[in-house]
Amino acid sequence: MTRSFAVELTTICMIENQRGEILVQDRRKPDWPGWTFPGGHVEAAESLTAAIIREIQEECGLRITPELRGTAEWLNDKAGARELAGLFYARTTAEPRAGVGEDALFWVPKEQLTADKLAGTLGELLPLFWGEDPTGTYFKDNS
Repeated sequence: MTRSFAVELTTICMIENQRGEILVQDRRKPDWPGWTFPGGHVEAAESLTAAIIREIQEECGLRITPELRGTAEWLNDKAGARELAGLFYARTTAEPRAGVGEDALFWVPKEQLTADKLAGTLGELLPLFWGEDPTGTYFKDNS
């Protein structure tokens, strides 16, 4: 019996500006539509932290010093497809550049981050991003 299995590694970062607003993307892809935070996939020879720094630079043109706030894990189907995401937080005084071909980026006040506007289970992850969940972990079995 093997103990190894495939895991898709991803990152996501809540970025807050000096006005207390949060940077969101209006994601239009059918697999996870709604507002989300910037992030992306981890490359083969890359740490979670290096991946989020690269992704934020590529997607937003921002240089950040991210803080790991926790992890989120999803079992996506009966076959055992699994995703593990590093959840990061960062502050910035800079403005993001508009993405070409990317989902729209814009700032929103914290109180507008409501479950009906956020993509998928992102609303359930907010306590981790805010540092309010002492476990620092989230697990969801979607199978």
